[in-house]
Amino acid sequence: MKKTYFARPAAALCMAALLLAGCSHSIPDKSSSSAESQVSPSSDEVPVQTLSPETASDGLFHEADLDVSWDAANAVKTVFSGSEAEISGKGGAASFRDGVLTISKAGTYLLSGELNGSVVVEAGKEDLVHLVLNGVSITCESSAPVNIRQVDKVVVTLVDGTDNILTDGADYQYDDADAEEPSAALFSKEDLSLNGSGSLTIQANHNNGIQSKDDLRISGGNYTITAAKNGIVGKDSLAVSDGSFTVDAQNDGLKSTNATDEDRGYMTISGGTYRIVTESDGFQAETDLTITGGAFDIVTAGGNTNSSNSGKGMWGLVSSASDDVSAKGIKAGKSIVISGGNYTLDTSDDSIHSNGSIEISGGTFQISSGDDGVHADELLTIRDGEMEIAQSYEGLEALDIHLDGGNVRIAASDDGINAAGGNDGSSMGGRPGQNAFGGGQGGQGTLTITGGYYLVDARGDGLDSNGTVEMTGGTVIVNGPEDNGNGALDYDSTFLISGGTLIAAGSSGMAQATSEGSSQNAVMYYLDTLESGTAVRLERADGTEICTFAPNKKYSSVLISTPELVTGDYVLKSGGAVTGTSSDQDGLTVGGSYSGETVSVSFTLADPVTYLDSNGVTQGRGGFGGFGGGRPGGRGGRMGEAGTPPQGIPEQGFEKGHGNRRPFEGNAEGEAPAPPDGALPPENGGEAPLDALPEGGEQQPEPSQTAM
Repeated sequence: MKKTYFARPAAALCMAALLLAGCSHSIPDKSSSSAESQVSPSSDEVPVQTLSPETASDGLFHEADLDVSWDAANAVKTVFSGSEAEISGKGGAASFRDGVLTISKAGTYLLSGELNGSVVVEAGKEDLVHLVLNGVSITCESSAPVNIRQVDKVVVTLVDGTDNILTDGADYQYDDADAEEPSAALFSKEDLSLNGSGSLTIQANHNNGIQSKDDLRISGGNYTITAAKNGIVGKDSLAVSDGSFTVDAQNDGLKSTNATDEDRGYMTISGGTYRIVTESDGFQAETDLTITGGAFDIVTAGGNTNSSNSGKGMWGLVSSASDDVSAKGIKAGKSIVISGGNYTLDTSDDSIHSNGSIEISGGTFQISSGDDGVHADELLTIRDGEMEIAQSYEGLEALDIHLDGGNVRIAASDDGINAAGGNDGSSMGGRPGQNAFGGGQGGQGTLTITGGYYLVDARGDGLDSNGTVEMTGGTVIVNGPEDNGNGALDYDSTFLISGGTLIAAGSSGMAQATSEGSSQNAVMYYLDTLESGTAVRLERADGTEICTFAPNKKYSSVLISTPELVTGDYVLKSGGAVTGTSSDQDGLTVGGSYSGETVSVSFTLADPVTYLDSNGVTQGRGGFGGFGGGRPGGRGGRMGEAGTPPQGIPEQGFEKGHGNRRPFEGNAEGEAPAPPDGALPPENGGEAPLDALPEGGEQQPEPSQTAM
């Protein structure tokens, strides 16, 4: 059977109102007897569709979520033409009135053509409705083009090779004015699933693009969404296994929003391709966010150049980003777990951020951040993966950091790797989006390195811990600061090393070595400032090469610790160049000939740290604060106090520190030395000036300060 419905003269006033309003969402009056107001297809009996048992291994997708097939013989077919609709077929119940197609029974509904109106689903609470979009365009100026009010679940299938379009207006006439619903171009109060291989373009002028107030599942399709607010929203959860997504949103790109149930509000991504441009967060899960695969290209709030960071360690100078807007790339309220995927993240705020924990065990990352590259308030663990943080304020930051594997390269305008407690010290001076930590105050924070390869290029501290550092394996290369207000290493308690390779070069004013109690030896060398690319070489007395390193910036100290440093006689050369190497990775060369040195120092290795200058073995110079600092000649003080000055350094040269800061090296008059040419003074080189802090430690957060 086939029936065609159009406006008759008796309905002229109603149709005129429809054209003015764009669409109407009043439910048809089923008691009406007028022929055009209530029409249904054949009542031939077709079994009611219900949900199949969960078949996906993760339990997130039902069989119906993944089923892209339909039975045309048992489907209700609707062809739209402007304000008219032609309905035929069987297997469900649909009516068309005043521009609104109302679906009131389980079944399969095949939609095509162009409609100035809307589709409303008002079915039984146990019903499964299958909407098959077969080249349909729906425009509704006053409400959601597709509005799912009541059902068990709706599955939307995008037919292969078809283009489907949903467009709404800027102002809605709400079904529920108090809740301001519907609130998306494709809106559902119930479970919603999308699949297929066709295309869906959504122009959401009022609010969100796609939204479910329950669970949202997407297992296929090609989506282009422009949204006045959020692109895709699942309240209780959002799970995506496949699909192509291009989202341009004024708020968040993809998000889950349930903040009242700790078992909900999660997001799971196992595949798909994403190009996300937002003014707020790219991906935002209220609780947990898990990503196992996919390709992600995310830009937030104009990218890293639109941050609050001037690029000179000073905040609040060049930003057009709002102080109260979170513009992070990938964000979660409780945890983020990433085990795969390819990521290009260009963000105004943190590129990857969790208010709880982050674990990364795979994936390839290209990160440019106006704030932190990766930030966790509590625990950050990296086990594997390839990561390049090309731009950041701080590269990796958390209260506790565990580096177990992977290949990570970091460029930071402040600290490269920062294990911090209390409120983020780098947020001082009015920086927006400042990060709080999960229970630490000054003196807490741990950095543990057991494996992996980490290259750090930092204008502030290279490795910074408000508590302890422990290294048992892996390779860490630090190109640290040129100014004397920071150090390649900066820790408050101890740095114990028992394995791995550690090379840390930078300025000498606040340089630290590894700690007493380490079972692996180290050499700390203070030298006259050398230009970038000028190498130092550590050899055994018989000429066997231990380490040759050419930092990429000016430097006046270098720390070397490798398992090859055992008791015996050594020579350290500086000022020369290397030729004919068998390998050269990030300035750390192997083999080749070293020549042209300006200084050659012979010494016998001490245990656990040997301190050298151009004249040979020394006790070190300068001072340090915090517990058990890194150089002999001075005893570390309590938090916020300076240590006892080493031999030959006047007391007045030791300024009182705060938390993870170190006092400046004093000159004969007890004053801090001037920074190298072109370097910023300490207060502008990363952390706040000492006199800006309260007595005894880190700046304490105001009661209202929370992680964004």
